[in-house]
Amino acid sequence: MQQFLALLGALGAVLTLIAQLLAGSPDTGLGSSTGSSFLEAPAVIVTDDLEGVRVNGITVGQSLVRVRALNDDFPATGTPVYLENGDARIRHDFGGAEYYVDDGSVITRIGMPHTPEGIGRGSSLAEATATYGSPVHGYGSSNGGRYAVYVADERLNLAWIFEYGGTTVQSVYLDDSLGRMRGDAEAASGAMLPRQGSS
Repeated sequence: MQQFLALLGALGAVLTLIAQLLAGSPDTGLGSSTGSSFLEAPAVIVTDDLEGVRVNGITVGQSLVRVRALNDDFPATGTPVYLENGDARIRHDFGGAEYYVDDGSVITRIGMPHTPEGIGRGSSLAEATATYGSPVHGYGSSNGGRYAVYVADERLNLAWIFEYGGTTVQSVYLDDSLGRMRGDAEAASGAMLPRQGSS
């Protein structure tokens, strides 16, 4: 079984290389710097292997130094942003996906068009729940966004965060915050419970 998973990981790396080669080809129309949304980019390759989910060969938790060593066309600079939870990050747009870096050294979040299982923009939250189980947390942001959080990988502390409208997924993120999200959910439910001795 481990050999099979290792083979799948190697296949993912080969497919990533092919996508990167295609992205650099002017004949494909891919990889242009027109600022198009990662949700529309067809060249994004999302795979799952022993080291976790890879998006164009890049994983959450990977150092920016390693990412640049493996991808010489990865942007040298990014755009400072605040996530929906208020955390400051630097966003790098590359290969049709968004890579979020904490203090400039580690990838902490990846925005992508879909999960390896195919949950993406246009999927329903019911499909996400059927695929990943019940959400571990749900929250809103000050900009009006609504988010549902699912377990992506327990051992790596990874969460799928789906921004949604109505019951439809709008955006997909893989984030290194599963423990934090569970803590936030517990704190939120604890705040809603009546305290003993109060009426």
